[in-house]
Amino acid sequence: MTVENDLQAFRTFDVAESFASLWIFKKRLTNSATNPFTAVSVVMSDALESELKSLVVSYQYSHTLSEAYSLLSQPTEDGFLSVPSGDTLFFNLRALVDKPMEECLVKNVKQLNNAAGYVFRMRHGNAILYCVKKTNADWATRKKRGMMNIVFNQAGLDIVENPSFTIARNFDFFMSGSHVFMANKPAFESLLSHKDTYESAYIELKQELGFSAAIANIDVFDTFIGKNATHLRRMAVIKARGYYNSPDYMTRLRDINQLRGWGIQFDDQGRIVATPDKMRDILHVLLDHRLRSELSENQYDVPSTSLLGS
Repeated sequence: MTVENDLQAFRTFDVAESFASLWIFKKRLTNSATNPFTAVSVVMSDALESELKSLVVSYQYSHTLSEAYSLLSQPTEDGFLSVPSGDTLFFNLRALVDKPMEECLVKNVKQLNNAAGYVFRMRHGNAILYCVKKTNADWATRKKRGMMNIVFNQAGLDIVENPSFTIARNFDFFMSGSHVFMANKPAFESLLSHKDTYESAYIELKQELGFSAAIANIDVFDTFIGKNATHLRRMAVIKARGYYNSPDYMTRLRDINQLRGWGIQFDDQGRIVATPDKMRDILHVLLDHRLRSELSENQYDVPSTSLLGS
C-alpha cells in the first residue's frame, strides 16, 4: 500500500466500533537477534478506553497531511511525518502486542515500572491501528521511592496505597497499514532506535574530506558529542546542510568571528580548532544558527532557521 492509502486508512478507521487493548512495553539493550521489547497487556476501564478512543479520533480529524521522514524534517500541527514500518523496529513491538491479550496480562506492578511506552491497539474487521505513546518520568521506579501517592478526595488529600501512572492526552505516533505516522519525532526516534541513524550520519560526516578540511581536531567533537541524542541530531543537520564545504562560508566565518570576538580558534590552514569551551559556539556557526538582528543589533543563537521570501 502507498503512504497515501495508509494515511486514508488511518483517517477512516472505525474507532468507535473497534475492539481495543492496551499494552505496556519496556525496551532493553540487546543484539539484533533478540527482540528489544517486552510487553504486557492491561485491563482498561470503560472510561479510559473511551478517552483513548476520543484522542485517536481527534488525530483523525486534525492530521490530514503526511511528509516523508528525514533527518531535517519536522511534523506540522496538521500533518505527520511518515516512514515505512519495515525501516523501523516497530515489527518487533507489533509481534508482541498482536498476541492474545488474555495470555499476556500483567501480574504485578513491577512489570509496569520503568516502562518505555504503551500501545493502544484497535482492531476492526481486518484493519488494525496501533497508537503509541512514550511514557514520562512518573513511570520510573526511582521517582516512587520515598514518595507517597496522594489524591484529592472530598475537599482533602488522602494517601493511595496503590501506585499511580499518568496516561497522556496525546499520542506520539501511529502505525496504519505498512507505514508509521509520527506526530512527535523525538519520541519516535527514541522508542524505535532511530538515534542510530544520527550516529551513522555522524560517522559518515567524520569521513568526509570537506569536514576534515574544515576541522583540525575531531577528537574534541567526539568527546563533546558522545551519545547525546540532541548533539547527534545537530551533527546530522550540519552534514545535510554542508556549509563547511563552502570556502566562501568558511572565510566569512573566520572574518566575522574576529569582528564579533566570538573566540573560535583557527589554525594556519584556516581550519577550526575545537576546544571544549567553544563547542556550542562551533555547532551554532556550522548550523548557521548564529544570527544578528538588523533592528536591535543583538546576536542570537536560534534552534532553527527558515528563509524569508523576498
